Amino acid sequence: MQICVATLVLVPVFAASCAGLHSTRAESQNFVLSFPNRLKPGEQVVAFHFDVRNSGIVAVNKVPYDWLVNILSEAADANISGFPNHGASAFQDMAPLQGFVTIHKDMPYHFDITGYIVVTKNFTQEWTNYLTKSDFILEKAAPDEHLQPTPR
Repeated sequence: MQICVATLVLVPVFAASCAGLHSTRAESQNFVLSFPNRLKPGEQVVAFHFDVRNSGIVAVNKVPYDWLVNILSEAADANISGFPNHGASAFQDMAPLQGFVTIHKDMPYHFDITGYIVVTKNFTQEWTNYLTKSDFILEKAAPDEHLQPTPR
């Protein structure tokens, strides 16, 4: 009898909590991500990296020419990093990292982005510029039924 009562009480509670894990379409949104343009005169970008939490990468809109780009998309997090295949491919400006990736935020949890860019002036010394969510430029992407996150 006690097992039946416990089951009758716990099943609806469990079902309600599971229902809360799925987001509605209104909460679901794609964003085009850009790195901020903070290069000082003479600096070149030789690496970049960012992590997104409680979201995923759904598209790489453009790959910087002659760069190696790595993407890891896990259950609730994703990251992307890159560096030039040759020193001559280092960015002289931030144009290659403007609108280059689309992320999908569909979870009701805390959404966050952190990252960095590595710059140099002479290829013998490098500086790492760390970035937080407020530094990145996020623009709502136009709805596109083809840009959906991979089912988890």
